[in-house]
Amino acid sequence: MYQYLLKYLVLHKNLAIPKLGVFSIEQLSAEIDSTNHLMYPPTQIIRFKQDIVLADKHFYDFLVRETGHDLVDVIKDLHAFTQQVLQEIQTITGSVLQGIGTLKKDNDELFLFIPERPLDYLFQQVSIDKSISLAVTISKDLNNEESTVLAGEALTEFLGQTNEAETSDNWWVYAIALLLLGAGALLFYYV
Repeated sequence: MYQYLLKYLVLHKNLAIPKLGVFSIEQLSAEIDSTNHLMYPPTQIIRFKQDIVLADKHFYDFLVRETGHDLVDVIKDLHAFTQQVLQEIQTITGSVLQGIGTLKKDNDELFLFIPERPLDYLFQQVSIDKSISLAVTISKDLNNEESTVLAGEALTEFLGQTNEAETSDNWWVYAIALLLLGAGALLFYYV
């Protein structure tokens, strides 16, 4: 059941399990640390909200397609899985949802969710060379903090992008070459 839960969560960014709550994937944008000259990649975090949710028809349809079982069996399996998770949550180690995280109960009988380590650790922060000029833009947000962004040519140079006119696709050259090869092959065959 774990692989279906994870697959549905990744595909739909939201997974509601009756009697447990809602898991969702939140996208965090890339950040620039101008004091340490580092750029951190965008990340995704799995969040959990303990809530009373109703059965999601799309989720049941997904499970029917993935498992090949009929709807009644899928509902029974999911109910048994949920009961197992609710029993495991009562233990000290909690219930480990493979690929998603661990659910535990705290002293106030609320669920405590510890997400599993995301795959974002594969994408390390990038060191920004001091020769790249950073343009400072002041944005008035709730904290009244300055935000640093890369701008203009420095951004395109940093990302390794070039002007579109310099890298325009010359597909017609390849088309003419294929046409000449085809005509040559026909002449060779018939002559």
